[in-house]
Amino acid sequence: MKKISIILGLVALLCTAQAQNKKAVTLQERLAALTEIKDTKALQSALKKLERSKEEADRMVAYWYYYGQKNEEKIDAVQQAVMRDFPNGQLSIQEKLKEINSIKSLAERDFQFQALLKEYPNAPVSFDMYNMANAYAAEGNVEKMIQYATSYADRALDRNGNHLDKAWVLSNCAQILSRSNPQAALPYLEDGLAYHRSDLSKPELGDTEQIRKERRRRGEQAYYILLSSYADALGRAERAAESLQLVAAVRQELMLKPSTEQGNLEIMDGAYLNALLANKKYADALPYLEEQYIKGHTGVVTVDLLQKGYVERKGSSEGYEEYQAALDKTKIANAEAEMMKKLVSKDAPDFELKDLDGKTVRLADLRGKVVVLDFWATWCGPCKASFPAMQKAVDQYKDDKNVRFLFLHTWERGGGDATVNAKKYVIDNKYNFEVLMDLRDPSTKESAVAQAYKVDGIPTKIIIDPQGRIRFETSGFSGDEATAVKELSAMIEFARKS
Repeated sequence: MKKISIILGLVALLCTAQAQNKKAVTLQERLAALTEIKDTKALQSALKKLERSKEEADRMVAYWYYYGQKNEEKIDAVQQAVMRDFPNGQLSIQEKLKEINSIKSLAERDFQFQALLKEYPNAPVSFDMYNMANAYAAEGNVEKMIQYATSYADRALDRNGNHLDKAWVLSNCAQILSRSNPQAALPYLEDGLAYHRSDLSKPELGDTEQIRKERRRRGEQAYYILLSSYADALGRAERAAESLQLVAAVRQELMLKPSTEQGNLEIMDGAYLNALLANKKYADALPYLEEQYIKGHTGVVTVDLLQKGYVERKGSSEGYEEYQAALDKTKIANAEAEMMKKLVSKDAPDFELKDLDGKTVRLADLRGKVVVLDFWATWCGPCKASFPAMQKAVDQYKDDKNVRFLFLHTWERGGGDATVNAKKYVIDNKYNFEVLMDLRDPSTKESAVAQAYKVDGIPTKIIIDPQGRIRFETSGFSGDEATAVKELSAMIEFARKS
């Protein structure tokens, strides 16, 4: 039997279509209803009715039910029947998209993509459009980047059902464009900054105070990340002095703000270091290089840069080996001290959640194991940035039956089915993660497990020892994969011995 394709975009489209009717039942609710049927004959009857339906949406309910049960024979049968009976349906379109996305030549992929859109103008391709926009941005092709980014903005909707702002979409693509064509990226980054300033100035209405607070925090973080990218693009566009002047002024402003906003200052500290290096001010950069090196943030810092800064400040390389050895000693001590700062000892709230296939996972059943909880969401940039490191950590412990990683998708937003979107993301990116869905309660608008663990920002990682007690809580991602894996491994080993 051929390998089953996991095709998720069509399900999001079906859910969107259903959402147009306030009384319509979502795909997730229909699947949940099937799993609640305990009588075998009644369940088989319901499934046969779905499989014989003249509506593709009904057939897909059966398809995803069988997928959740890992019944490959039925999955394949339903898939073939749907493709046969609905040759122009969403499943067929998604198969064609899969073939197009596998084409290595971007020009050929573009040709095939446009041909598909001509044949199927309403195909659910917004996510694919965004990927195409970024692919062209990486090549420095501004015209094609704009074409696809604009189409994506016209098709995709935000959590309120509104079309995405084009300036926001283009500024995201421009962060990639800045690597290949920094001068061309600058206007789009400037427009994006103006958009963020305008959005942050709007009154915060609706939702709970916690949601408003988190939305504000994310908005400010996105602004300073974009500002950092803008400063970097200035440096790459041979405007390094201007970049340094801008970043220095912004840092000065942030230093006067409450300590609760230090996360944004850390973002600009990184931009300041990059600006100093772009201006070849190695001696001025040395204190920041030392700080980043000691913290284990090796993404920017190299031994070569440390040596340049040392020589420029001291006037020669004499004593450099002793200097670096002292830094290394401090780095190890700092890593241990930082880990112990995060050490806690409190009962982990019990929970039970459904995984991506609808199966229930209970924390209580994992007593005796070290459990790593990773709270994330598909819209969270830092969460996704941390995933390559998390995959390395998962791989490191893949044969250890006494360590379990659970990735809790929380605070979902936007259109479509959150479970479908989460599944699509991890599958498309080939992550071998056990994902649980911490969905919002319709009445409270809160994600219950995130609330129970007092999560106030994502990504957040919780390490629970074999006795069911929380030992470590961390948030954010430094961008350094090696350091992140090493730190997480140290926490796991400490929790194991608790």
